[in-house]
Amino acid sequence: MNIENKKQFVIILIAIGLGLVAAFLTSQYVQNNIKAQTKALARDYGKQNAGFAKEIEVLRSEIKRQREEIKKVETKQSQYKPGAATQATTEKAQPVVQMDSFSVRTPPGKRAVTILVDSLSAVGGLINPGDFVDIIGEIKIPDDSEDSKALKDVTTVLFQNIQVLAVGTNFKPLGSAPAYEAQQKARSLNITVAISPEESGLIAFAQANGKLQLSLRPPTDGGLQLLQIASWDTLAEYVMDHQGTELMVPQKKANIFEADEEEDEVRPYIQIFKSGAESNF
Repeated sequence: MNIENKKQFVIILIAIGLGLVAAFLTSQYVQNNIKAQTKALARDYGKQNAGFAKEIEVLRSEIKRQREEIKKVETKQSQYKPGAATQATTEKAQPVVQMDSFSVRTPPGKRAVTILVDSLSAVGGLINPGDFVDIIGEIKIPDDSEDSKALKDVTTVLFQNIQVLAVGTNFKPLGSAPAYEAQQKARSLNITVAISPEESGLIAFAQANGKLQLSLRPPTDGGLQLLQIASWDTLAEYVMDHQGTELMVPQKKANIFEADEEEDEVRPYIQIFKSGAESNF
C-alpha cells in the first residue's frame, strides 16, 4: 500500500470516529433534555395535584361542618317539647323516647276506626296492614209487619276499597307465616280501617245493629261497583243467569185486609141535569 492510500484510510477512520463521537454527544444531549423536560412536567403536575388536594380537603371540611350543623338542628328538634323553655331553669331536660306515631299513618281526610271481626270473617285471619278490603254487613233492620219488634236480616256490601291500617296493635306489614297463624287462631280480631268522617258514624251504627265481614281486594283493583242487596231473589236470579239452575225461593206473603162493608157499600142514585145544574136523588 502506497503512502497516498494510507492517508485516505486514516482520514476515513478519523471521520468515522468523529461521527461516532458526534452521535454519542447528540444522544447524551437528547437524553439530558428529555430528563429535564420530564422533571419540569413532574413538578408542574405535582403543583397542580397539590392545588387540587387542597381544594378537595377544603370541600371535605365544609361538608363535615354542614353535617354537624344539621345533626345539631335535628337533635334540638327531637328534644323540643311544649313548655320545655319554662322548665329548663327548674329541672333537667328528660330524654325524648322516639316512637312511631300511629296518627301519622292515617291518610289525610280519613279517620281511624276499629271494628271487631271474628277471624273467619276477616278472610281467615289473613288480613295484613296495608291491605284494601270491602266491608260486608249482615244487619238486622225493622220489618214492615204489624209487629213493631220484628226484625229481618239484610246482607249487603256497605263500604268498598277501604284501607286496613292495623290488625290488633300491629300496624306494620307481617313478614312471616307464624304471625298469620297467630291471627288465624284468634277468635276475633280488632281491625283498624281508614274511612271518612261520615262513614265512621255509619260503620259504628252498622256494627251496633249487626255483624261485619271483610272481603280482601287485590292490590291493583281500586274500582267501585253498584251492588244489589243479597236476598233470596237476587241469589236465585244470579244462579239462573250464571248456572242455568232455577231455585225455588220463598215468596213473601201479601197482606190481606178485610174491607169495611158499610163504608164500601155503593147506594143507587139518580143524576138529573136541569138548566145546567146537577141534582142527585
